[in-house]
Amino acid sequence: MDWEFTILNFIRWNWRSDFLDKLMPIISFLGKGGLIWILLSVVCLFIKKARPFYRSLVCCLLFNLVACNCIIKPIVNRIRPCVMNTTVELLSSVPFDASFPSGHTLFAFAAATTIFIYNKWYGLAAYLFAFVMGFSRLYLYVHFPTDVLMGAIFGVIFAIAAYKVENMLFEKGKPIFRLKARQPKAEQK
Repeated sequence: MDWEFTILNFIRWNWRSDFLDKLMPIISFLGKGGLIWILLSVVCLFIKKARPFYRSLVCCLLFNLVACNCIIKPIVNRIRPCVMNTTVELLSSVPFDASFPSGHTLFAFAAATTIFIYNKWYGLAAYLFAFVMGFSRLYLYVHFPTDVLMGAIFGVIFAIAAYKVENMLFEKGKPIFRLKARQPKAEQK
């Protein structure tokens, strides 16, 4: 754990600037509760061509919510670096939940992976944003590097799982589980 504080302190002492002090809390706010990804999914709901992406993204966000916030964080229950080192002046409020894994990073990488599956160029831009999101959590001193790393890994895994679930439930954009009209039985003699 000492090496993680070394990384956090290196970022704090060497990369801190007025510009980043203003930018990183904004980036972090966009990821709070998956806000930016929820907004993206709402927009995609109204675009017919984007419906398969919408289904994958919503499934992915639900996987993340349950796996990260309801299962992993309570089980691991890791204390945040800003709680362990109270000498650091924070640029944001202290989050109330556990540190491992970084939910902001997990949601960002999950959404980026989902976007990448459907559109490589937009996906690359989303991965860049996800990387910045993860870095913002380190910059703000609210996560350890392993929290961010595992958030990214879990995010990619959950996105792929969500995509596979979406493909199992829907075939080429058409629901597999469609109610069919009952066919009358042939009369038996």
